[in-house]
Amino acid sequence: MKNTALTLLTGLALATAAQAGSDYSSKGKEVIPPPAPSCLWTWFAGGSGGYVSGDWDEEIYTLHLGAERKCPGSDCSHAFYLEVGYTEKDGEIGIATAPGGPASLVYDVEVEIIPITLNYKYECALTGNLNWYVGAGAGIALYDADASHVQAPGQSFDDTLFYAHVFTGLVYNVSESFEIFGGVRYIFMDDPDLDIGAFGFASGEDEFSMDGDLHFELGARFNF
Repeated sequence: MKNTALTLLTGLALATAAQAGSDYSSKGKEVIPPPAPSCLWTWFAGGSGGYVSGDWDEEIYTLHLGAERKCPGSDCSHAFYLEVGYTEKDGEIGIATAPGGPASLVYDVEVEIIPITLNYKYECALTGNLNWYVGAGAGIALYDADASHVQAPGQSFDDTLFYAHVFTGLVYNVSESFEIFGGVRYIFMDDPDLDIGAFGFASGEDEFSMDGDLHFELGARFNF
């Protein structure tokens, strides 16, 4: 009987000591929560080929380089990037040889336009690997024109014009590092200050500006 009582008392004492040690350990240990995930900036580069529909009515190509900010738990991102484009056009401009007269001299004109803009893009998930985006950009357009005529001296014109656009489109994420996109832009551009002949243009001047035209594009982008 004594042995049984002694065994019970010993077991009870050991259980009490173990419980006390467990409580002390759990209360005495400081739990440090993991740091919250932070937003990340990533670099990207890409380009596009497209078509300007309107008075300009020519192909256009672009290259861009920038950075995109993504935050954990968000389906949207913000991007800033520098973009350079190139487009060219050949055409004719009719010149009046008397004030208010009809076009009597027709100049052959070659024009190159290089838009350089800083752009902002806001992009959000749509469904699956498909995203939508909107954005805007502003900068300058380097405008270069050469005019020639068999009966008159050739002339060259260089100008730096204000250039801007707003855009929207869709992005398909092929992988984490590669995506393709397609969209449309509306172009704002100052008119070039061309001066051919003593009496100015008689016809064809509007064909050598992209102001108010639509730029349709298809491109690809690599994320680093």
